[in-house]
Amino acid sequence: MKKGIPLIKFFLILLDFGLYFLALSLTLVFRYGSDFSQRLGEHFYPFLFLFPFYLLALLAFDLYNFFLLNLKNLFFRLINFFLTVIVFSVIYFYFNQIIFPLSPKTNLLLFITIFIFLLSLSRVFLLKIFYREKIPIYFWGREKLREKLKKDLKDNSFFDYQEFQKEFKENSILILDPAFPLEKENLLKKILAFKITCFDFVDFYDRFLGRLPLEAVNFDLVIKEIIGGETMGYFYLKRAIDLILALLFFIVFFIPLFLPIALLIFINSPGPIFFFNERVGYRGKVFKLIKFRTMTGSQKRQKWAIGSEEKRIFFIGKILRKTHLDELPQLINILKGELSFVGPRPEQPEIFKDLEKKIPFYELRSLVLPGLTGWAQVNFKYPENLEETKIKFEYDLYYLKNSNLFLDILIIIKTLHKLLNPFL
Repeated sequence: MKKGIPLIKFFLILLDFGLYFLALSLTLVFRYGSDFSQRLGEHFYPFLFLFPFYLLALLAFDLYNFFLLNLKNLFFRLINFFLTVIVFSVIYFYFNQIIFPLSPKTNLLLFITIFIFLLSLSRVFLLKIFYREKIPIYFWGREKLREKLKKDLKDNSFFDYQEFQKEFKENSILILDPAFPLEKENLLKKILAFKITCFDFVDFYDRFLGRLPLEAVNFDLVIKEIIGGETMGYFYLKRAIDLILALLFFIVFFIPLFLPIALLIFINSPGPIFFFNERVGYRGKVFKLIKFRTMTGSQKRQKWAIGSEEKRIFFIGKILRKTHLDELPQLINILKGELSFVGPRPEQPEIFKDLEKKIPFYELRSLVLPGLTGWAQVNFKYPENLEETKIKFEYDLYYLKNSNLFLDILIIIKTLHKLLNPFL
């Protein structure tokens, strides 16, 4: 199964590529009739270069993962996909006027509508093929891992935890703890006798839950999969992209908005325009994070407790936080090389030291540049206690193990969707 998944995904991408240009062809036929072939020549290349973003959005909204897809969440994911590609398509054609002298309006809306319709039909049809009841999950290993798995799969829409039995249901998954002996219960013979797929405990979490379980992470995994996993080529390429984008956003957004925001802050709450907060950065180096001030008095965050801060946020500060404009000055941190667009969110030194004592391997977060956004931020809520902080760190570990530019792009797409969602 593990080898088959990439092949299935490859064919699905080819299918969507075909549906994409079928939607474009139908759009042009509906709009221009007999002039279809001439119009196709004008539209082909602009839409061809737009397709990679659509593909990234399809991946970002898990529309290729049929293990984690059903009719209910398919509907919501398609809506989110629809809204996201509308926004980006408009931006794409607006800024590409010089390269492609094409400014579709009615055509673009009709094309996206047809494509979503074809995409929906294909996914409903494929769900009929791939559909199964909840996948039975069996576990063989240590008690603490069993309890974690039961807890994490509770109320899961796709997996159904089953207690270990003498016989397994067909098309089920057996999760193995490598530190636990296989000799007992003639387990190897059972695996061979039944139609069952096996996963290592960490690999299951990595593949299907997007996190690494702290209880199963050891020094062997850390050394092989995390420490030294980031290549220098990726590091420098990511840094170059950070610099280019940060400079562009600084010119386009920060410079025009600085004076109006500064004036509104001063009128609403006389005092400093910025606040500087120490954070732990790359390789444990402490730096000062820059934000627009949004509260009266100190803005130093207390661990897990943000309710008491709400009363001190002034009116303009609430707007800045809601729109995330208070984070615009962090472009300066990116330009200085203290921050990246994507990475684990930087923590305050005293909180970082405390969590190092309570959470295994927590210091690994400083192996990469911290980020404005990250895998943990787009997949988990703001933690309110130590247990939730551990879960959020498991998402950080996933990013440390799997970090690459493709994952960074997916994180940015998910972040933009979360930012735009309240306004769409």
